[in-house]
Amino acid sequence: MKKLLIILLVSLLAISITFVGIGCKEEEVKETEEVKETEEVKETEEAAPEEEAAPEEEPITLVFFTQEPGAYPTINTQVEENFIKKHPNVTIDKQVVGYSEFQSTLAALIASGDAPDIFLVESGGPYVSMAQTGSIVDLDPYLEANGNEWSNVIYPSALDLIKIDGKVYGVPVSLNNLQVMVNRDLLEDHGLKEPETTDDLVEMAAKLEGTGIAPITFGVADKWSGVDLFVVFVWQQGGGELMHKADNGEASWNDPVFIGAMEAIKDLVDSGVTFEGATAMAWHEDALPNWVQGNSVMVWPGGNFMIQDIPESMNADAIWFPNIPGKERVLTGGIALSLAVSSTSEHKDLAVEFLKEFTTQEAYELIFINGVSPAGSLESKVESAYPLSDKVNAQQGNALDRRIYTPEIYDAIAVAVQGIFSGDINPEEAMNQVQEVSVEVYEE
Repeated sequence: MKKLLIILLVSLLAISITFVGIGCKEEEVKETEEVKETEEVKETEEAAPEEEAAPEEEPITLVFFTQEPGAYPTINTQVEENFIKKHPNVTIDKQVVGYSEFQSTLAALIASGDAPDIFLVESGGPYVSMAQTGSIVDLDPYLEANGNEWSNVIYPSALDLIKIDGKVYGVPVSLNNLQVMVNRDLLEDHGLKEPETTDDLVEMAAKLEGTGIAPITFGVADKWSGVDLFVVFVWQQGGGELMHKADNGEASWNDPVFIGAMEAIKDLVDSGVTFEGATAMAWHEDALPNWVQGNSVMVWPGGNFMIQDIPESMNADAIWFPNIPGKERVLTGGIALSLAVSSTSEHKDLAVEFLKEFTTQEAYELIFINGVSPAGSLESKVESAYPLSDKVNAQQGNALDRRIYTPEIYDAIAVAVQGIFSGDINPEEAMNQVQEVSVEVYEE
């Protein structure tokens, strides 16, 4: 019995020692795993690269080449500030050039390969030429993106006017119609009535003879001023559709309607209706100041683009150009300013974003408040700071298309009108010159 008790105690001691050993081993394994995990975490932390700060966006400069008549310095500056808030890494290098040298300077920059990223384009002949030569970006992919999101905020009629071969290369910023600006105080001072026909203009010239004041100041050193005068007289005779056909090489410029328009211009010049020296006068630099200074009762062509330049003290008004007796009195107009992106720009997408900034509701309200008509509708009621602009803008829907779209023909008409003003050619010769250019263009 004693021997059996000893054996039992020895067995229990062995079992106890075994469990202690197992427990110690488990502790050792646990400690080893914890150490291993700690070392792995430490190694991982040491191996992990430090989190880098987000890199700053690269500074970019966009060159914006433009004119700034009337309220456009205010409009452009605010639009630029709005754009920079969204793109703080971008600087806008705005370069402003006067109208008389704008086209030649821009053409030289494009020819030299140093075209600005963004620039203003004439929506007539010069714009067509740039589109056809590939100097400006086709904007259709941008306008049509996201279900036509961008094009939907621009009047369809405005986009139609700026399409070349069905594509849009420039975005209309503002619209205008062209009217005769009148100094009503001069009318009253000289006992004159508001002219309704060209005969009334001739009568006014006779009454003002010897006063040093002319009925109208023209600035036909600028092509657009002379071409727009020709176009008004063409539309008065019901020749608008014929003009577009001739512009496309489908009709002759020797048509009596076009000769009649030149004859109407010659009658005004010969009757003393025009302020002398029109062929040497640029519109913005010479014609407008001449009218403001009281040297003429009226100035042509005027519109919302220049109302901000009229002194507040002047009793100014806007009327449609007097009609040829027996013909229809009409209003012409269309796109005022439009912007394009250079095809050589290194930042085309960003430049397009800048164009989009001119078509936001904020920009449209800014444009309208400053007396200019935006290229899209306003979502809220806004009052303009210029009552005369309200009158002009309200008649925008009456405006007939004033553009000649073939660059060579546009230039030929401008030169022909200048020849009529200077007395160097007669109406038949003027239109012969235009027709000769048209034949050259469409025979090539």
